Amino acid sequence: MLTSLLECMCCPVCKSDLLLKTFEKTPLGVREGILVCKHCNIVYPISNFIPRMVPTSLYDSVTFCNTHSIKAEALLHNWPDCPQDISSIQSQTQNNFGHEWEHYASLGWTSSTGEDASDLQESMMWFKEKLLLDSSDIAGKLLLDAGCGNGRFSYAAFELGANVVSMDLTRAADVAQNNIFQTKNIPQVVQGDILHLPFKTGVFDIIFTLGVIQHTGKALQAVRTLADALKKEGLLSVRTYRRGNQRLEDNDAAIRAVTTQFSLQELHEFSDLLHGLTRFIMKKGLFGAVARHINIFPKRYDIFDWYAAPVAEKLTYREMRDTFASIGLTTFRDSDDDTTPEDRTFGAISIVGQKTS
Repeated sequence: MLTSLLECMCCPVCKSDLLLKTFEKTPLGVREGILVCKHCNIVYPISNFIPRMVPTSLYDSVTFCNTHSIKAEALLHNWPDCPQDISSIQSQTQNNFGHEWEHYASLGWTSSTGEDASDLQESMMWFKEKLLLDSSDIAGKLLLDAGCGNGRFSYAAFELGANVVSMDLTRAADVAQNNIFQTKNIPQVVQGDILHLPFKTGVFDIIFTLGVIQHTGKALQAVRTLADALKKEGLLSVRTYRRGNQRLEDNDAAIRAVTTQFSLQELHEFSDLLHGLTRFIMKKGLFGAVARHINIFPKRYDIFDWYAAPVAEKLTYREMRDTFASIGLTTFRDSDDDTTPEDRTFGAISIVGQKTS
């Protein structure tokens, strides 16, 4: 952790300032230490350079406490205002998505392309296409990647000139940290929760979240929380799932009710099976027809990602614009094609709001 990051951070429980205590420091920042809330006295570990601003169920707190003689009861064990269903979603998200980004750690970081690979060039292309942002928007700006996965889009933002803070709920934070370390950029990675942001009000120039809020269990609340950390005139870019036709939605709900109960091994087996079937469907020229009934994807990792998610909320542009308006954001850009749900198969919303109040 770079000590300069402390200026942006706060306790995610009470929003008070934090005190840094360093155990091990290197030229790349604080490797081991703690952040202590000045108000409620909760202790947040810093391990592998990453502040762990989440409950202890989401990282290896036992090893940290034993290594540094920290009392376990001083740490955050549960969000005080978090319903049981959200806690359950976060636990399953850690299990499935944490595993996914360890399994696909190099996705978007290599020179390989093909059926189950993605390269750096694709990451740059998708950053611009899905987030509707370019270097003219983000160069020289302080930017938060909210839900960074393995860090590939944080890297794209670095390449476009931004000063990037990367955050993920799961152990994907460690994957992103290791990936960014391999570049010329210095990572500033935080393990944190979009619904309980460990950042002060109005600190970021740009915030983006790509394919994340739909998995939180409270997608629109996540938008509101992110907007709170945005400076006036700052930009919030959201990429999230868009509601499709009703038959597709009903079938998808039925399938995901089963797949979300699978073990990780079973999820991989299911992904392999559906990937093989999708290749056959594409070979026969039937992809479009079948995709109106069930969600299929050409790449195996997209299949795993879709069917592993414990929750996958679908929204509309109207819901997003209404939410933006209610929190002082004006729609700056979007990719709305004006289709109705019955016209659509799987789709996504890309929308950028500017904070005006």
